[in-house]
Amino acid sequence: MITMLARSAVGARLTGYNTWLTGPREAGHVDGPEEFHLVIVDNGRSEVLASEFRDVLRCIRCGACMNTCPAYRHIGGHGYGSIYPGPIGAVISPLLGGYKDFKDLPYACSLCTACDSVCPVRIPLSKLILRHRRVMAEKGITAKAEQRAIKMFAYANSHPGLWKVGMMAGAHAASWFINGGKTPLKFGAISDWMEARDLPEANGESFRSWFKKHLAQEKKNG
Repeated sequence: MITMLARSAVGARLTGYNTWLTGPREAGHVDGPEEFHLVIVDNGRSEVLASEFRDVLRCIRCGACMNTCPAYRHIGGHGYGSIYPGPIGAVISPLLGGYKDFKDLPYACSLCTACDSVCPVRIPLSKLILRHRRVMAEKGITAKAEQRAIKMFAYANSHPGLWKVGMMAGAHAASWFINGGKTPLKFGAISDWMEARDLPEANGESFRSWFKKHLAQEKKNG
């Protein structure tokens, strides 16, 4: 465990210092404490252990998930507002501090799963982050605008005709909205971001149309 922690944290074989607690000194020993008191602060961890997020308690605090997380590298540790930043903080902070104060942290993640691949104790961080989002959606903690948008998407997705019309309208709007990778419209705070980046132009043909032609060609070729 000690060597694994050092390798995952700083790429070394062993940490610069280690603290060993051996308890009170035994009979015949010259040095050592006469008494040893170990105080364990639960702080809600028993509830976490009994929940579907129990895997997060395997964390050894090596920081490997933070080092590889693109969100953490861009916003830094203070942006999380918690003593546990990075992917591990996005999972454990809402569990220990509640969704009221940390409901935004599970969304500070691009779900690239880089943290999953480097975690030495194999904590499925991306799955736990998604689980937080599901729990918040079920409890109605997410923003009202987001809830309405998801309901509209679900309704359109369950009605093929409406979905087809929406996609056609979106393609026509995109052809007007984007010209040569640029857009004439400005969007406040992100206008500078859009000035420095090209936007992909919409394909003139929908996937449905292409797929029908593809199937017809396959049947024709036998």
